[in-house]
Amino acid sequence: MGRSLEVAVAPSCISSGYCRNSAPDVFGQGPDRRSTVTSNPVAESESLWEAMEGCPVEAISAKDTVTGDVVFPEE
Repeated sequence: MGRSLEVAVAPSCISSGYCRNSAPDVFGQGPDRRSTVTSNPVAESESLWEAMEGCPVEAISAKDTVTGDVVFPEE
């Protein structure tokens, strides 16, 4: 852990709230009730990974801000 990540939420978000509950320091709710990233870049953390892996529609992606490599979803 410890990388700086650029996180995004795709329009396919269904607003389950899982990410907001898992990582409230990273995700908030937009005016359309879908999840949004509250600020970027964010520090990699266990709660962030839990949120990304637990998204029921796989709407969250993340890339390393130093290398530009996609770290989630793994290709």
